[in-house]
Amino acid sequence: MSRSPLLLEKWDFIVLLGESGGGKGTLVQNIKRYWLPDLWSASMGDIFRKKAAEDPEIKELTEKGILINNEKACEIFREFALANTPGLIDGFPRNRGQAIDLIRFAKENNWRILVVDIQCRIETIIARLLARKRADDNLNIVYQRHTAHKELHPAVMEEIKTRPDLFDIINLDGNHHSEVVFTSFLLSVLRLVDMLYFYDMTDIKTTFAVHNDETTINPAINRWVCGFLSSIQKKIAK
Repeated sequence: MSRSPLLLEKWDFIVLLGESGGGKGTLVQNIKRYWLPDLWSASMGDIFRKKAAEDPEIKELTEKGILINNEKACEIFREFALANTPGLIDGFPRNRGQAIDLIRFAKENNWRILVVDIQCRIETIIARLLARKRADDNLNIVYQRHTAHKELHPAVMEEIKTRPDLFDIINLDGNHHSEVVFTSFLLSVLRLVDMLYFYDMTDIKTTFAVHNDETTINPAINRWVCGFLSSIQKKIAK
């Protein structure tokens, strides 16, 4: 299976971690809008909801906010990742067992994976989820998911941190405006870029410009940095 070109000649895949309502979906939208429009991406939640339309058992679990079993979750991740590389998935792994399977998968396929972990206060999450008015976003389910995340997520990160040979990790504060969060993400990506690309920047063409309808500088920064990253990616693809 061909694995080239990798993202910035470094990553085969991106996994996006964090609670529902923490800003994962918006971050994916910004990655595709500013930087990687053709990136294959999926949300585990969306995949499960799609399958729930066909499978009554999965539908019942989804409506109650109950996590899908590890075997099924790992199977879905592996299927998507192998068919869509380089790509991104939102919401995997969710517990220690899934994290161990991800480590095994990365090692088996000789992959390096970028892990993006978004942390967000419960107050912010509740406000966002209630605003989107989705059936599975009532307060009981929101708190149930929040409690599960607090219990399970630390073990996920502990496992991932033991394998710096397989993963790079970016931590983000999801409480801020989405453009600010995306700026933090891009600057973290820049810190991980191979320094060789910084020694010869004479052919890098990227524009810094603030649009008239913008009230902060972050969109301009995001466009500028993404222009630089896109130029590197074009070099790699040649």
